[in-house]
Amino acid sequence: MKLCLFFLGAVTVFSSCYYDVEEELYGGQVCDTPLSVNWSHIKPLIETHCNNGNCHVVNGIGLGVFDSYAGVKAKVDNGSFASRVLDIRDMPGYSLPACDYVLLEAWLDAGAPEN
Repeated sequence: MKLCLFFLGAVTVFSSCYYDVEEELYGGQVCDTPLSVNWSHIKPLIETHCNNGNCHVVNGIGLGVFDSYAGVKAKVDNGSFASRVLDIRDMPGYSLPACDYVLLEAWLDAGAPEN
């Protein structure tokens, strides 16, 4: 009986002694996402990652021209923007910073407002 109690006590003590890794507990970086996300927050991301070079520009290789809200909103409305950027994550062809995904998802969840 004493051996059983000793074993149970040892298991309790050793199972509760571990070191927490903050990033594993809290998911790493905290994003400074505005309460109300609109096109003015998203436009810089689009300009940096989508409508530069030869992708989503006039005569570019990307499907759709992302030089305006209307151009991006057309892809949002048909579902391809969320699918390619958030679900499949094959656009823009590389991984975005985690907070950019959070910001884009918040914008889409809000209905992709312009203002």
